[in-house]
Amino acid sequence: MGRDHAERTVLTVGGECYEFMLAGPCVHERALLEELSFVRREAQAEADEAYLDWLVGPSSEAYAVYRAAQDRADAAQDDLADCARRVAM
Repeated sequence: MGRDHAERTVLTVGGECYEFMLAGPCVHERALLEELSFVRREAQAEADEAYLDWLVGPSSEAYAVYRAAQDRADAAQDDLADCARRVAM
């Protein structure tokens, strides 16, 4: 992913003007980051709920459900971090 969106800005220092190009993520990259962030939040909310269920009714099945949900949340976090690193390059 590259920087498809660039913005020009002018900075005046000591009476001299300097023009800079500020590059940021394109609309597609921002949308992807937002979607991955939403998926991570939802997965973590599911894991938090499963954890509370396991605390209320401890069993090997409840623990397995919690661990599976937490693994999905961890994977979603990793996907978000990988995407954020690619966009920052």
